[in-house]
Amino acid sequence: MLCVGIWLHAADSLVTATIAPAIIADIGGVAFISWTIMLYEVGAIVAGAAAPMLCRRLGVKRVLGAAALVYGGGCIIAGFAPSIGVLLGARLAQGIGGGMLLSLCYIAIQEWFEQSEWTRLFGIVALIWGAGSLLGPLIGGIFAGLHAWRMAFFVFAAQAAALWALSSLWLPTHSPSQAPAKRWSVLPLLLLSTAAMLIAESSVVNSLKMSIAGALLGASVLYLAARLDRSASSRLFPVHVLDFRHPVGAGLLMVFALSAATTGFWAYGPLILNILFGTQPLVSGYILAGEAVAWTLGTLMVSKAPVTADRWLIRVGTTLIALGAGGFAIVVPAGVLAGMVLCALLQGLGFGLCWPSIVHRMARLSDEAERPLAVTSPETMQRIGYAVGAAAVGIAANLSGLAAGISIAAAKSAAFWVFAAFVPALIFALICAWTFTARTPELVG
Repeated sequence: MLCVGIWLHAADSLVTATIAPAIIADIGGVAFISWTIMLYEVGAIVAGAAAPMLCRRLGVKRVLGAAALVYGGGCIIAGFAPSIGVLLGARLAQGIGGGMLLSLCYIAIQEWFEQSEWTRLFGIVALIWGAGSLLGPLIGGIFAGLHAWRMAFFVFAAQAAALWALSSLWLPTHSPSQAPAKRWSVLPLLLLSTAAMLIAESSVVNSLKMSIAGALLGASVLYLAARLDRSASSRLFPVHVLDFRHPVGAGLLMVFALSAATTGFWAYGPLILNILFGTQPLVSGYILAGEAVAWTLGTLMVSKAPVTADRWLIRVGTTLIALGAGGFAIVVPAGVLAGMVLCALLQGLGFGLCWPSIVHRMARLSDEAERPLAVTSPETMQRIGYAVGAAAVGIAANLSGLAAGISIAAAKSAAFWVFAAFVPALIFALICAWTFTARTPELVG
């Protein structure tokens, strides 16, 4: 039952990316298409950070039921959305509910099951993630092909309603913890959300100067949020998050840059391919799914690699990601389908090869007191990177002409710039990867 929440979160983004061309054709709002990802990720970040505190006060069962209702309500609103503005509000609600469901699954496994069962249970969670990655594009493609994109949201609302009903009947009820919960640090999360919104807003202004100014302001607020997090009572990141010279800081900045730089195809690939080449949403969706499958296979390939191999796994993995993300700038404008598949596979394989080593190295480089935070911070930073990247890629797309409306010329320009604009971020990520892996950390038991 917990894995139903994982399924909803895992399949959601790929379904939405696949039906994006159908949404734009029906209700318009092409300038805001990247916001459907950005707002979902912002909601998931805030909800995921709040989940442990809410569970201590209310118990997992109550919070899970509320999260299912919020997610399902967002789906219903999205299904009836008469305009892109209403749809974006619904996506924020879906992100809050979906992000909460994801966090609750991991919290509940640790609270409700013996530690000896965790490895097997997390394996089941990984299997559900894979199923969501494979079936999400199929579901989205079917509904897009039937010109019934709204029905996709209603189907997911029905699943959320079933989860709420079954969890109310069957999940165990535990008393909330009597231990005092740490004070939840609202301000850094509020600033983080504001930064993403400022960057996204700068993508839809008509002036290039205003767009640049808005992006710089958003980046400044993002930096301020990270500074405040260092002194917060309940932090999201290790204290070295902003220190590029420290390997932990370099590692987290690497994750941020890689995540932000790989949102281009996710946000605009299906739409651009549909405009330029008439590519069916199902095909675009399975290019996205190929990345997820390659990630899983890459992780399996290195599951038994020695810890000492982490340096080269991280360097090779980040190089593959950079080649894949940068390669999209060449193959998408040319319409080379095989090249797009290859780029997606390189991205996924790169993440699969290096991600376990990133987490292990973070733990080995951190002080004992910081270690629990260090192993969870890469995933949090990844979500932030996706949110900021989705906001930033909208700037590149809309400055290419998509903000003025769908046209072949604008799509050709956007097909290059939504990927090429992130090449500096990829170069920065490679520099961070070498800094992150320069030092040999001590083994921890």
